[in-house]
Amino acid sequence: MKKILLYLSAFALSVTGLTSCADDYEEYDNSWLLDNDETMVLEASSASIELDESLLDEPALTFTWTPAREMSDEYILTYVTMLDLKVNQFSSSTVIREVVDDDVFSMTYTTEDLQNYIVDKWVQSVSEVTTLSFKVIAKWEGGSKYVMPEVRTVDVDVLPYRPNVFEADRVNLDGDAVRGIMPSMNYTMSTTPENEYVYAGEFKMAAGKMTIPVLQDGATLYICPAEGETIDVPDADLVEGKPAPTEAYKAKVLDLPDSGDPDELPAWNLPVEGDWRVIIDMENETVQFYSPKNKLEPAVIRFNYAYSSDRVLSREILPGEYYLYLNNGTDGWKANYPLQFEASLIDPQILVWGDGTTLSIPTSGCSVKVGRLLEHFVYEDKGSTGDDPEKDNEVNFTSRVAAFSPGREADVPLQMNTWMTMSTDVSNKRWQPESTVNIKKITIDIRNSKIRFD
Repeated sequence: MKKILLYLSAFALSVTGLTSCADDYEEYDNSWLLDNDETMVLEASSASIELDESLLDEPALTFTWTPAREMSDEYILTYVTMLDLKVNQFSSSTVIREVVDDDVFSMTYTTEDLQNYIVDKWVQSVSEVTTLSFKVIAKWEGGSKYVMPEVRTVDVDVLPYRPNVFEADRVNLDGDAVRGIMPSMNYTMSTTPENEYVYAGEFKMAAGKMTIPVLQDGATLYICPAEGETIDVPDADLVEGKPAPTEAYKAKVLDLPDSGDPDELPAWNLPVEGDWRVIIDMENETVQFYSPKNKLEPAVIRFNYAYSSDRVLSREILPGEYYLYLNNGTDGWKANYPLQFEASLIDPQILVWGDGTTLSIPTSGCSVKVGRLLEHFVYEDKGSTGDDPEKDNEVNFTSRVAAFSPGREADVPLQMNTWMTMSTDVSNKRWQPESTVNIKKITIDIRNSKIRFD
């Protein structure tokens, strides 16, 4: 096997043309280093898969690799495999690591393996595609000389299966908390635009017990606390001016008691009257509340006029038409794609686009711009006692814009099917894919400064 010489000093001499001392480095001993010729090739059985609950024990994904380069018998060859979420980058706290013999050239995962890893270990949603990375490392031990390991990595998109969830024809809110506001009616819940198995909404309710009747095939059942006892939901104070963390209570579906009185079932007790946001997750069997003190409001963007801190325009970021800006050299607002965003019922600061069409994002990248609908702006004069419409009409704010982008620092790689950090400012920085990607949904989480492309 041939030997190679790695000398930074010799390289520097060569590239600068100072070769008169080229023979000097031959006196150094490089016998400790062996050739780095590599032969291993790694492949996945598929680039994207959908898991099937009816095939739990069946192989779902297989990774195969060719043998690494041959070495003498004094070396012991070991293959190490790693599986993780791509975004984790094989972190020691999340990676699944296996050591296999030198005559094994594949690793197979069943449907149940992948479902458990994605949902239980890595806590990913079953409603979204998850990108996994698989790595194989060939390394040698023993011998008198160091041998560079061979490393290969491949990515696969995996859509988990949806576990059997309780599907309802209609989900209502009822009980004393509702009848205290609407004596002869109840509230009907709606599914969210981003997940058909999550029901949510904000409702005016009185203090008292709240029940959740669900209608399915003509029968009425009830979603109740899993512990079997009525839960007192707190109206917690804000934390540093922001909504307090709210607990997702485990729930289960129960029939009416023998008495036929739903008030005898365990339910949720609301302590005060006001606007309560209720979130029912059928997939994860949880019920969550935001109390009146923790009312979720739309995000607000504030623009200073002419870099002055005394004149400010405020605008709520509401559902509506925003623009996917492809950074293709044209800075016109409508040069790219106008997209109609909906507000999530879970949180008005979550905006979702997904109308069934598909958009292509080229390698030039993209950002999402907030439109300039000036009728939504309110003029603020600091130190005054209110808005002044006359002053508002006298000031030209048409150049005040904002964008959901990576921020002011630099363009960043676009990662599909995962949350990325964003900034709400006037930056034209962009997310850049390695190659053209097709997207069907954009979700913007303004409250947590996150965005994802699916």
